[in-house]
Amino acid sequence: MRSCTLLALSWQFTHCAAGSKVKDIGATVTRQIRSLGFPEGSGMGIFFAIGIPLDIPDRSVTFSFYFEANYLLPDPPSVAETESEQTFHRRSINRSLAYQLIESKLDGAGYPGRSCLLRSICEATVNPVGNNGLLGDIIHILFTPSTSAAENLPPEIIDAENMNDCVNFHKRCPISLLDLISGTQQ
Repeated sequence: MRSCTLLALSWQFTHCAAGSKVKDIGATVTRQIRSLGFPEGSGMGIFFAIGIPLDIPDRSVTFSFYFEANYLLPDPPSVAETESEQTFHRRSINRSLAYQLIESKLDGAGYPGRSCLLRSICEATVNPVGNNGLLGDIIHILFTPSTSAAENLPPEIIDAENMNDCVNFHKRCPISLLDLISGTQQ
């Protein structure tokens, strides 16, 4: 009896669905677009650490690198705001700002900041490090200005990237940033 009832209901459902005269399902079916709202001022962060144990007798010492990234989550849209009214903001960090930061850190350490930056750009072009994992990709993106859209960088930075020989920079900058963070294996 139960199976007959199920069979009759399924037949009636298929008959009604097949007899439906709706041709444009998009015109009859609508639903609210799903979205995720966060409380105003919310944020999230990613924290990553690498610990390298140091070989010191009778001591337990670890040399650690900490990486942290914090991101603000989007505020809920106001009732009056529509999708077309949303504004896009420029990113807060760009290559020019990164170069200024590197220059100031090198100047603060007693090195000629601009010359060492130009040397790093030249060396990153002559000896690509892009195939060395995440760090290699970051170095490649940072020290190869042509990898992104034009950012109105000074001509000397563009010239440093286009040089095939970095010897001129060796005289003006005694250190190589790339040699400090990388090395060759033999």
